[in-house]
Amino acid sequence: MSERHVGLILSAVTWLSSAGVAIAQAPPPAGFPGTAPASPPATILELRAEPAAIDPGESATLRWEVLNSYALTIEPGIGKVGTRGTQAVSPTATTTYTLTATGAGGATSRSVTVTVAGTSVAAPASTPNAAPAPLPIPRLADGKPDLSGLYIAERDLRLVGEVALLPGAASYRVPITEGDLGAGVTCLPPGVPAATMLPFPFQIVHTPSVLAIMYEAYSLFRIVPVGRAHADYLAPAWMGHSVARWDGDTLVVDVRGFNDKTVVAGHRHTEDLRVTERYRRTAYDTIEYEATVEDPNVFAAPVRFRGRLTLYPEWEIGEYVCTENNQDYEALFEN
Repeated sequence: MSERHVGLILSAVTWLSSAGVAIAQAPPPAGFPGTAPASPPATILELRAEPAAIDPGESATLRWEVLNSYALTIEPGIGKVGTRGTQAVSPTATTTYTLTATGAGGATSRSVTVTVAGTSVAAPASTPNAAPAPLPIPRLADGKPDLSGLYIAERDLRLVGEVALLPGAASYRVPITEGDLGAGVTCLPPGVPAATMLPFPFQIVHTPSVLAIMYEAYSLFRIVPVGRAHADYLAPAWMGHSVARWDGDTLVVDVRGFNDKTVVAGHRHTEDLRVTERYRRTAYDTIEYEATVEDPNVFAAPVRFRGRLTLYPEWEIGEYVCTENNQDYEALFEN
């Protein structure tokens, strides 16, 4: 696990134990407990064109790499890009491409020029270009929306409303003490919907009969049959057991059979926990997500989470080994 991941997980687990989590570099939302940890600024490590000079009709390749950024664009004509990558360009006139990276400290930019022999610098358009037509929502073979893609929840996904406890259930509240980094420091699975709310992407692979979700964090996965009922016996599990059904164009996932070892909105729960997730793809790059959490032994009313999952087709799931750098360094400073 990289140093960046260590910082992300330490900043994430505290909020997870009280409400919800999303991207660590973004500005903290209203309700973030305490002061968000300082994040390093976005840094452009590289932006170059190969070759930097071409003849008319030829192509060049832009190469870039950025750290600590949660939004990147290259203009003109390219738009949103990943944190590292390449892009072939074939300008008809000498063109300057500008990479803009936005991180916790704001935006930073760097430019590179591709010189086309016999041409002058391309003048910017006098009027804004028309926005490209939105891509259609992909469909499965049975006509239902295809949820496949690589997504991240970002800070938009959060607890909705207050948590209401049953009389006598106050003992389920998890106290937050100074220096407590939450359950995440033990590298154990966070449960549902917490795994979706972590500041790491996840990949959905969708067919008419099954939905597979692969989380970068903790290397977790879920296999969700579509149109099948739960088994009669469900062994208690960290991530529960999931089955799905369609409600119109919304995929409803019913999750049961949890153990009692995870935390929901700052509270422990019993094995009677039940989570109902709703996935509705409203645009090519957006899934509207809701999670309703119920436990008849703890909560007087359903606990609800709601937000947006954003598609990043240019990203890839990385390897995540939680225990690699998850060490107690205090012993190193003892006399």
